Amino acid sequence: MQLRSKPIIALGCGVIILTVIPFQTAQASSLNISGISVLADVNGTTTAPEALTVSWSVVENASEVYTYTYIINNPAGDSLLPGSYAPGASEIVDSFTLSFNAAAPAAVVSGPTGGLVAANLGSAGLFWFIYPVVDAGASSGPLSFESDDAPMMGNASASDDNPPSPWASSPDGQPVPIPNVPDSMNTMALLAGTLPLFLFVMKKNAKLG
Repeated sequence: MQLRSKPIIALGCGVIILTVIPFQTAQASSLNISGISVLADVNGTTTAPEALTVSWSVVENASEVYTYTYIINNPAGDSLLPGSYAPGASEIVDSFTLSFNAAAPAAVVSGPTGGLVAANLGSAGLFWFIYPVVDAGASSGPLSFESDDAPMMGNASASDDNPPSPWASSPDGQPVPIPNVPDSMNTMALLAGTLPLFLFVMKKNAKLG
């Protein structure tokens, strides 16, 4: 039996632990990793209560399909900052985005699922509109999708309408696992044009519903 080690990779101001489950075979082992990444707020803050954390996992099944799952954690005490409509009031999180080329072949083979609305935005990535919203001190439900592509580390972001939003992996936060597909690191510019309109429509529909 070949046992795989458990590497620990230091990343930014946190630690991501990658755990590989051993199997009784010398040929291959299925991937099973999990960790927590920090999304910095609009001012680059990487600590609670203004920064968010994302609990994530990537699990490979016997068919070599990878299930990616994310849970958004909004720390207790997260509050609106100056520039918002009510500085000091409790802050919420209502959307989550992964930046990669989700239009690439086999990049997304099932999903996305979770949240009130889960959408494949093609080359701009994957988007979840979360409702009920994630209040301070709460966590979202699982946000998931399946891919034929093994993971690499890339960009994620979360938002509401007011500072400390948006929260992001880049430039001050930490990356999360995304499928290793072409152009995964070059879609932030596309998101800047596509996501605001999509988010506005989703929020408007939720208020009308």
